[in-house]
Amino acid sequence: MFNIFNSESLWIGTDMEMFNKIRTRLEQEGIPYKYKTKNHLSQTMFPAEGTLRSRMGSLGNDVNQMIEYEILVHKKDYEKAKKY
Repeated sequence: MFNIFNSESLWIGTDMEMFNKIRTRLEQEGIPYKYKTKNHLSQTMFPAEGTLRSRMGSLGNDVNQMIEYEILVHKKDYEKAKKY
């Protein structure tokens, strides 16, 4: 099991296709990983204000750029995982 103290961020991006390619390759190589997703339009600065999307809508926002993906691997597997 790994956590924020013993893991490294392998990749951060908004390309879902690349996100899935990296995950598939890690699974094929038997490298354990975790991932996080972050929806930029659902973020709030102040709860009373609501989300960015509820205040401004999503018109003009590229749907491919709304979600940020991060893949984390254990520090001991980081060098091996970087190859993929």
